[in-house]
Amino acid sequence: MSGERTAKAASRASVDEAAFRATMRRLAAGVTVVTSRHGARLNGMTATAVCSVSADPPLVLVVVNRSNASHELITQGRAFALNFLSADQSELASLFAKRGDKPFDTIPHRLGKTGCPLLEGCTALVECELETLHDVATHTVFIGRVIDNETSECAPLTYHDARFWALQALNQQR
Repeated sequence: MSGERTAKAASRASVDEAAFRATMRRLAAGVTVVTSRHGARLNGMTATAVCSVSADPPLVLVVVNRSNASHELITQGRAFALNFLSADQSELASLFAKRGDKPFDTIPHRLGKTGCPLLEGCTALVECELETLHDVATHTVFIGRVIDNETSECAPLTYHDARFWALQALNQQR
């Protein structure tokens, strides 16, 4: 039955890629640097395709393009960390959006329980061991079991319409 659904979906026309990207930029999202490690090799990439999957057990997911260096490190290292950037860390988001060599040489960080880098000053940190992965088109959905996490009172960095934004509460009730 799933093969039949796939064949039907493939026969329908898709929307234009540029139009799709423009539409998805309208979705505001938190900005995360996904860090990974395999052996002595460290990497980080900026991502907004991150979300919670389950609280029992605690699982999160991140979607990574298979051409990104992080893909190989997550696959081989079997772990990743989510560094939820704070409002004053847009420079880090831009830095990790580029494919540079050795970005951790000048960035304050420490290695977490998984050995993945944890960035200083984030609004939250989540360390994961790889639970499962699913290849979808040009990307892989990595699902990680949360083994440790931290939070701070820093306001989050968000991304909307190709720009970084800081949030402001509409009301003060909590």
